[in-house]
Amino acid sequence: MPGICCAVGCDNSRQRNPGLQFVSIPKDLDRRNKWLAAIRRDHWQPTSNSRLCSQHFVSGRKNDNPMSPDYIPSLFAHTSAGQRQRSIYATSRFEHTQQMKRKRTETLVPDSDHETVAPSSTSDATGLDITLVEQVECIVEPCSNAACQATVKALTNECARLRAEVNCLKDKVNVLSFNEEAFKGNDEWYRN
Repeated sequence: MPGICCAVGCDNSRQRNPGLQFVSIPKDLDRRNKWLAAIRRDHWQPTSNSRLCSQHFVSGRKNDNPMSPDYIPSLFAHTSAGQRQRSIYATSRFEHTQQMKRKRTETLVPDSDHETVAPSSTSDATGLDITLVEQVECIVEPCSNAACQATVKALTNECARLRAEVNCLKDKVNVLSFNEEAFKGNDEWYRN
């Protein structure tokens, strides 16, 4: 199994650095081209045995999330100090964002002290996904900020108004629909 880093100026190998990970160059063409541009090896095409060590990723490992700075390696001998600092900062921001997303998700998960409505992925008659509405209803503890409470109340009222309007429109559609039931017992429809 190959164990030498393909980056220019990097002499890491599996034998000398057993703690490092060595990853293959991606097969996805778009990502592969971005990796090759980052590696900057002139007139070189990687083989199936080409590997890049984990020291070329800010977090020490590649990340398959396209939003992550470690989706593409960024630490090389040709990388300036400013570029390194920007990569490190971008990675810390990304990790912070992911942590905040996890916290938000955890607030939607019911605990034993509160009753909540479990989110589901169903559609109403209009085909609209109502998951978001149910997730909003899952939030049990109200915000303590007065402006936030006013906004939530206004949005809740708007949702109630829109639901009523949707139900009214559904009733109109049912009355105006051309189905077999609409024609039964009504000979006037046939004569025109």
